[in-house]
Amino acid sequence: MATNNKGDYLVVWHKSVICSDPATPASGDPVRIGYETGVALTAESTAGTDLSGNATGYTSVDVGPARWRLSCKGVNDSGNSAIADGDLIFYVDADTPKLSKKASGYFFGFARGAVNSGATASIDIDHVPSPGNGTIAAGAINTTQLAANAVTAAKLTTTLATGFIPLALTNARLIAANDIAAKNAADGGLISLDTDPTLKRINGATDKQLRIAWAATSVIPITWSFPYPPDLDDTATVVVNLLMAMAGATDTPLVGVAYFEGVGDTNAGGNTTALSNTVTKKTVTIAASDIGPYPIGASVEIVPAAHGTDAMYLYGAWIEYTRK
Repeated sequence: MATNNKGDYLVVWHKSVICSDPATPASGDPVRIGYETGVALTAESTAGTDLSGNATGYTSVDVGPARWRLSCKGVNDSGNSAIADGDLIFYVDADTPKLSKKASGYFFGFARGAVNSGATASIDIDHVPSPGNGTIAAGAINTTQLAANAVTAAKLTTTLATGFIPLALTNARLIAANDIAAKNAADGGLISLDTDPTLKRINGATDKQLRIAWAATSVIPITWSFPYPPDLDDTATVVVNLLMAMAGATDTPLVGVAYFEGVGDTNAGGNTTALSNTVTKKTVTIAASDIGPYPIGASVEIVPAAHGTDAMYLYGAWIEYTRK
């Protein structure tokens, strides 16, 4: 039986299980069973029923609250990090030793000793029964557990911390003589089947995806305007995204993206990389120094470069920003 237990425990927390990790537990090893963690009281049975009654592949495991002397490494998910008394300890399948401060692993318990940064040492650890990797019952966290403004964008994944402002093709307006077209002239700037450029389906019968199309030689600008949302971080860049392609492979033009913020601003935009006959996302990044604080808005204009042979297509446009 394991001899490294450092405190009282109850037999009710003992069970015979097939461990998820490691592949073949030894007596005294920290182990994982799904989201649950514990410490092996016996080695895994490898040949029939062992003296503890475990069938082949099963291990006796203590999953309850207890103090154990176990090997830990002074690292976290960012690199070397010393372990101090009271630090959270996690179980990581791929690591040797399994226990460290890497919160990407499965929660194991609390350190009751210290390990130098980057070092490996055996210390006492209070194992705590837990769902494992932070899984918590529905409704367990609410305003009682969270301080005001405790959930911030900095604690979100990159995807969740990225804001999205759609620039609908149906909202784009034509530019005529450096302004929006007049009433009854080019539909007052609205893009349609009989304007330059056009707004139409790829194929009215078989492919009903909308796109704005500039015929060969057409370089008429189009524009959108949008207000900044309250959660836009004005200390970070803003990215204009265009989903575009050429009708053929002869022309590979750039697309100019003009970006004007508020009133009295100068152009903060730039050019995309060259288009091809494959639908590709093209981007222009607006520097953080050109982004002002909410409340304010901006206008985006796209201007095709010369393309004398192939038509140019725009399938989608949007703004991405960092949430604060």
